[in-house]
Amino acid sequence: MQVIFVSRCEKQALKKTRNILDSFADRIGDNTWRTLITQNGLIAVKAMLRKQATKNTAVSCHWIRSNNQHELLFIVGQRHKFNLVTGVAPVNTTKKNLLTMDEDHDWHYLPIIKSLVGIAALLHDWGKSTVLFQQKLVNGSKKSDPVRHEWISTILFIAFIKSHTKDNIDDQTWLEQLAKGNIDEQKITEELTAMQSLEANYLQLPPIASIIAWLILSHHRLPSITDEKYRVECKEIKQLLAKITAKWGYDNTWQGIDQQKRLQDCFKFKHGLLTKSSKWVKQLKRYAQKLLSQPQHEDLIKVINNGTIRVILHHARLALMLGDHNFSSEDPKPNHKVIENTLYANTDKKSKKLKQQLDEHLIGVCQAASCIATMLPTLENKLPGSINIKNLTKVSTDKEKYGWQDTAYKSIKNHRHKENNQHNGCFVVNISSTGTGKTFAHAKIMLALNPESK
Repeated sequence: MQVIFVSRCEKQALKKTRNILDSFADRIGDNTWRTLITQNGLIAVKAMLRKQATKNTAVSCHWIRSNNQHELLFIVGQRHKFNLVTGVAPVNTTKKNLLTMDEDHDWHYLPIIKSLVGIAALLHDWGKSTVLFQQKLVNGSKKSDPVRHEWISTILFIAFIKSHTKDNIDDQTWLEQLAKGNIDEQKITEELTAMQSLEANYLQLPPIASIIAWLILSHHRLPSITDEKYRVECKEIKQLLAKITAKWGYDNTWQGIDQQKRLQDCFKFKHGLLTKSSKWVKQLKRYAQKLLSQPQHEDLIKVINNGTIRVILHHARLALMLGDHNFSSEDPKPNHKVIENTLYANTDKKSKKLKQQLDEHLIGVCQAASCIATMLPTLENKLPGSINIKNLTKVSTDKEKYGWQDTAYKSIKNHRHKENNQHNGCFVVNISSTGTGKTFAHAKIMLALNPESK
């Protein structure tokens, strides 16, 4: 076979590489070699290059298959010096963040996702401010709450909306009040007094409030039901929320009489509802103002009506859950002092001592979740692609056991080449037994969907 070696080595590595390649190939440039070589000879060259490789080594080998076609065989050393798929070398560099520019262009709804995640994160554990939950943290009790904090957080949010809008509930009104920082604890508590029934549904809200309520409610678990009569298709989130009550997985009162006694403390707020935390209120005002901005507000109403909201909810919930998990798992701060009459969010698993203050936790999760949402587009481009594509295109030797991999690969490849299927997404469910080659099949399927190895 005829091959070309290209060196992008530096310092002493360049000298060592030249000595090796000069022994096997003709130099046709300062750092380029060409020769006819056997497979065994190529293996020997690669072994010698790897043996002498240092952190400054970067050599690629290309097989010249025809006049207008070549194939990357291997790279030794610094792979980032070459394109991992074709092995070409960059001719220019820039410090401009071109990737971010592409992300902003492709992810039209990313600002909406970040705004929704921001408000939901700042309210997701609001229900932990109850007397019962705070006593539970102080006493180290492992008893489950009569009502989970997600449900209490959700109806606190609803009580806030109702305290400003009454019967005529609309998104513009409550967002404007939140943007001004108007959170009246007394009015919220009064509204909450009438909302303690676990059977009643309180999630009949305007569109944007419905989305935030869903994110708060589902940040630990999705609502679940056992009654078959509720198992009907809901085409809109509003239809779904109109059915959900605390009985959908947020009510633990069935566990005993003691739970019934503790239920009242789930709706008492001895230390207030965090409105004294100027930092927390400031962040709520900031994200409410973002969501009120004209383009975002109009775009959000459009996606609610055209079904795109499902994708937005998926990414927003992902960012919220990961942000919550990430910030909650952080080690406690050194010399952390417990302040009397302060609301807390969690305890340290090792020491069992109070760890994160509630406002600190909500703001921290907001920052972490927003950061994760910002990073979502980079998953398209920054994750490394497969290097050894050749092995994935080989036909399986054991047809009986692994032949189905090749069938799947060919079927998806043919489907992709059909009209209008070049850029469509793909949802794959792979059901096969252990040891039948699912992992390798997935790599082949992804190659069939994207031969550029992105």
